[in-house]
Amino acid sequence: MTRQPGAAEIVVADCSPEDPTAELQARFPGVRVMHVPEKLTVPALRWRAVALTTGSLVAAIEGRSVPSGTWCAEIAAAHARAPQAPAVGGPVVLKPGGSAFDWGLYFSEFAAFAPPLPEGPSPQLSGANLSYKRAALDGSRDLMDRGLWEAALHERWRARGEPLWLSGAHVVFHNGMTGGDAMRMRFHYGRSYAADRFRDGSRFVALGYALLAPALPALLTARAAGHGARARLLPGFLRGLPWLLALNTAWACGEMTGYLFGRAADPEIF
Repeated sequence: MTRQPGAAEIVVADCSPEDPTAELQARFPGVRVMHVPEKLTVPALRWRAVALTTGSLVAAIEGRSVPSGTWCAEIAAAHARAPQAPAVGGPVVLKPGGSAFDWGLYFSEFAAFAPPLPEGPSPQLSGANLSYKRAALDGSRDLMDRGLWEAALHERWRARGEPLWLSGAHVVFHNGMTGGDAMRMRFHYGRSYAADRFRDGSRFVALGYALLAPALPALLTARAAGHGARARLLPGFLRGLPWLLALNTAWACGEMTGYLFGRAADPEIF
């Protein structure tokens, strides 16, 4: 059923126009497919799938991520070593042979998670490589029911002094997106991030952030360069730099829109 011996149950969450349940279960009989006919945002889809699981640890990846063969075992071991951490994540590696566009998209999304990374407390975790203790999720059900991104849960836990934790359990990023889809994705995810960030806050402060958004492409690109230097990936960074600048600009436009107007009326699925 799976190359992950430690996976007791696997749920595939889907809200595509065509129901893939029959095809997937024919190929993977032990996998449970949750097909939702209406469009949902990524976090809303993920939290609905989590509700179908029963384990004390719940791990999540996205459709573009392929976990290492020891991913489940490493995640479980990290949770045991860090009982105080509600969430454990890990590095994201780009599939070998990436194009300039692949490198640009990788650095726009995963630069902070390029290995090597030391195991221990971290200010953030990648949504492509996540795991949670069930009890922690149960305590944040209100945020999950609102369909908020995982960043909202992480922010709450960190404010309580509960650390996020990085492990060595890595996933490999396989890009299957076109440039146009990636630009739209970064815009909409930036908008959702900004809208969630000030969901209960001052509109005046949100307006201030909107005015600062034009500086984001330069700031985000400089941060990515720093991570590229740390991970010794500067050749890949330079190769993808034109795409990275374009994708960071799309994100900045999305953030500005989110600060000014909030979430989009209809979810976008990528």
